[in-house]
Amino acid sequence: MIFALDIGTRTVVGLVMEPTPQGLEIIASEVIEHENRAMLDGQIHNVIEVARVVQEIKAKLEEKIGQPLEKVAVAAAGRALKTAKQTHYIEFSSKREITAEDVNTLELAAVQKAQKSLAHDETHDPTDYHFVGYSVIAYRLDDIHIGNLVGQKGKKIEVDLIATFLPRIVVDSLISVIQHANLTIQHMTLEPIAASNVIIPKEMHNFNLALVDIGAGTSDIAITRGGAIIAYAMVPVAGDEITEALAEHYLLDYATSEKLKRSLTSEKTIQVKDILGTTLNIEAREALMVLKKPVEELANLIGDEILSLNQKPPQAVLCIGGGSLTPLLIKALAEKLNLPPNRVGIKKANDIKGVIGEISDLESTQAITPIGIAVTCKENINKTTFIDVKLNGQRINIFSLGTPTVSDALLASNTPIQRLYGRPGMALTFKVNGELKTIKGSLGEPGKLLVNAEPANFDTQIKDGDEITYEPGKDGKPGFGLIKDVVEFTTPKNIILNGTPTQVKTQVFMNGKLVEPDTPIEDRAEIYYTTPETYRETLIQLLEVPASELISREIHFSLNNRQMKINLGKYEILINGQEVDLDQPISDGDEIEVREIKSKKITIKDIMERTKVDMEIKITFNGRELSIPTNHWEILKNGEKVTIDTQIEDGDEIICRPKPISFNRILSYINYQVPKSLSGRLVMTINGKEANFTDEVKNGDVLELKIV
Repeated sequence: MIFALDIGTRTVVGLVMEPTPQGLEIIASEVIEHENRAMLDGQIHNVIEVARVVQEIKAKLEEKIGQPLEKVAVAAAGRALKTAKQTHYIEFSSKREITAEDVNTLELAAVQKAQKSLAHDETHDPTDYHFVGYSVIAYRLDDIHIGNLVGQKGKKIEVDLIATFLPRIVVDSLISVIQHANLTIQHMTLEPIAASNVIIPKEMHNFNLALVDIGAGTSDIAITRGGAIIAYAMVPVAGDEITEALAEHYLLDYATSEKLKRSLTSEKTIQVKDILGTTLNIEAREALMVLKKPVEELANLIGDEILSLNQKPPQAVLCIGGGSLTPLLIKALAEKLNLPPNRVGIKKANDIKGVIGEISDLESTQAITPIGIAVTCKENINKTTFIDVKLNGQRINIFSLGTPTVSDALLASNTPIQRLYGRPGMALTFKVNGELKTIKGSLGEPGKLLVNAEPANFDTQIKDGDEITYEPGKDGKPGFGLIKDVVEFTTPKNIILNGTPTQVKTQVFMNGKLVEPDTPIEDRAEIYYTTPETYRETLIQLLEVPASELISREIHFSLNNRQMKINLGKYEILINGQEVDLDQPISDGDEIEVREIKSKKITIKDIMERTKVDMEIKITFNGRELSIPTNHWEILKNGEKVTIDTQIEDGDEIICRPKPISFNRILSYINYQVPKSLSGRLVMTINGKEANFTDEVKNGDVLELKIV
């Protein structure tokens, strides 16, 4: 004999069923409505009041069957379930083949993250939620979507899933009610599981179905695939919203509106009285038009939740509960999900095979869940819903709807599942002269998982009293390296710079600071080093000047029709006493002299000095050789007269011609004084020829001045 209770938000249904050769027979049933709001949305808020109703049902059933009832089968409401979507990834140290164990670890770690996400603040604990099940939404391998990870090769695996949990308080309050009613729990399940167990035929177990229990205040949704429920959800809208739409439109009280709603599919005209006492004759066609919009809104909410859970329309939708009888709803739901009308239907208790009898005072579709609770209890009579195990010596209570495994114990105790496998040490990443480098960490060591001292894995089945040993793996050590491990240091060269002995060697900066070869590398460091090989690189390092300041600018010009060029820079640099190409390799023992040039401009005078243009003439005067400066020049720049201090630009054409020097100017330069009184005649000659004071003197001329 099986005693089953369906403790709902509005009513409590109790029935006693007995196995017969033809199946389970209902031999007694009772339905009692709550007198006050002792329950809200499937959650017991007043344990004593709900226990009183259960005791009343128990007493009436005992009177009917003539024997005491001690054990009861119950179910937690689907609307009490909590779902959480979560993403998790595992990144390996290198690309490798993905195993089933890798995927199992990935999925369970994602479930654990989902469990923790429900405990959103410090007042909650992840263990406040019993794990029910999960459904994978998508896998990714190295950020690419893929159908199945096992056997693939990659470095990073990722999963999106939706996990379902039952708050421990729901189970605890249900147990408390049963205990206050002087009963013990024979079996506990979930309402969606109980319902699906009796309305989904065995031949449909592999189908992808949506089971929707539409009650008065909520619509509970369960998605099935492969004979198992893979996802749950609750929509906080149901039959009451439709009833209230009629009440508001016609000014009816709730009971009258409910009667009107139920009559719309069976009668053409319904007579009712509004709250003012006026008799109304309402055409069913007219009332259905009033319901069209709220029914479509309800269908849209249910349909959207189904699509969110299943990621696509299911193969069929099975509706139960009093709200499923709402006019127009089944058609609207089929249209929302783009399913043929015959793929969305209402299941009733008389559709259940192997069940004899009916529950009095209850719609046939509302009787499915209590019957399902009894049938599920019979099929799982030898399975334990609650088991106690020890994990590392600590007692863990597990609520399981199927066969409990090690993973259930780890989730129930909030044990970090992914830590069973030691994580590789963090890699050390840094840049050397702009190039990204990595030093890998060491591999982790696997942990230990035992059941009763025997090796186990996440899927190992457990039973009441088992002892589980869990030791987390050891993480690998992070990557480590020294500067000298990533920078090649060359043999220093000894040179002399501006008279001071100096070494030219590899110089390394980490995050802008000069470091030594044995300095540990910092994570995400920016390492920059130079090993001077040319004179230019040497001066950049030793003088700490930008490379741009050592770059000379060439000016091309012509001087007296001769093509010339000159380098302009900030520094005058001599290598071993000579100007050389700074990009030549440096040698041990080189002497380098660097002088800063104050002016970056170059004048015609500078060019004349650098190119050694004759700035004087040599003559012989009265037998003595003299050098006379040619201070006066005729200078043309691009055909125009300029001075000797004019700046030269690239492409200039310069003509420099010395102005003629007269005999008189030479006498003035050598400060020769002509006597004021002469005893004879003053005779001047140039190269033996008589000349005057104003005659022009050229380089090499022989001048004589005498009195005869």
